[in-house]
Amino acid sequence: MNPQESLLNWYLLNKRDLSFRKSKKAYFIWISEVMLQQTRVAAMLPLYESFVQKFPNIESLANAAEEEVLSAWKGLGYYTRARNLRKAAIYLVQNYNGKFPKDLAQVLKVPGIGPYTARAILSIAYDLPFAVLDGNVKRVLSRFYFFEKNILSSKSNDELQTFADSFLNFQSPGDHNQAVMELGANICLPENPKCNQCPLQKNCKSFLLGKTKEIPIRVKTERKIDLAGKIFCIFSSEKILLIQEQNVRFLKGMFYLPYGFFEENVSIEYSPSPFLVSLGNLKGLFPKGNFRHSITHHKLLMEVVSVHLEPKILRLETFPDLNFKWVPLDRLEEEFPSSLATKTKKILLSSL
Repeated sequence: MNPQESLLNWYLLNKRDLSFRKSKKAYFIWISEVMLQQTRVAAMLPLYESFVQKFPNIESLANAAEEEVLSAWKGLGYYTRARNLRKAAIYLVQNYNGKFPKDLAQVLKVPGIGPYTARAILSIAYDLPFAVLDGNVKRVLSRFYFFEKNILSSKSNDELQTFADSFLNFQSPGDHNQAVMELGANICLPENPKCNQCPLQKNCKSFLLGKTKEIPIRVKTERKIDLAGKIFCIFSSEKILLIQEQNVRFLKGMFYLPYGFFEENVSIEYSPSPFLVSLGNLKGLFPKGNFRHSITHHKLLMEVVSVHLEPKILRLETFPDLNFKWVPLDRLEEEFPSSLATKTKKILLSSL
């Protein structure tokens, strides 16, 4: 029995009973794969169930308002992905009658869908021969082939994709891809892999060489960026101000609590807009507390400040690139679905 057959047999006997695996519909596979890119299965499942119950198909997602989709995405972070899901749904309705095409090049043209997601959809939903490559798969293949290069480099990505393509089980590509990912999630662990339970043990070069602790090689070259800023809680008539600006580094497309970074040496890509500069110059800002927050490779220290003002003092209408709305504090997390809102609200309530 070859390694691919051993792996498939292991998977069919040991696969987890996950709701998104019960249907081969491309839509459900797509949503689950996007959610799983940054979220563990256990945390993702209730959010997935809620999301697909609210948006049971591509058409319902395409017809939803952006804010409705962002609200349903709450708890998953990376809200650009939620906006891209809606854009992709609209694209699929307009171009493919609400269906996923079965051509890789065409799927890669869908907004927000990259090589991994496209290959996962086509292989799992349609059993087309495309091998996926995610973090779990990279780890399994690195150990299996004894790959002695940094798996985080783009060049290694190309080489590992070649390995994935050659390792693919062409008889059952969808189950094969899920099997490799399942193996990486439950057996071929980053630390202390369970080699004695692995169906690939007899053919795994790293195991045979006694090198499973050394492989894969992961060398991060991305430097963490530290930023200190302010979140402005501006109240009027018991409502709080949310804004939307286009040229912002974080939270693009969302309505959010005004925030800015005002250090003298702050890079131009993080520099505050004219409206935020005007907030930084406001008198009577009352400090409420601070919290730490991470976004991608950024480590933020955010101070929460508040003030009660009449809208006319802010002269909101004089800023042409600014959209704004006033919302009740108890609806803050619905209107601004982000853990930033949750952390800010906690500080506000604790200071009452």
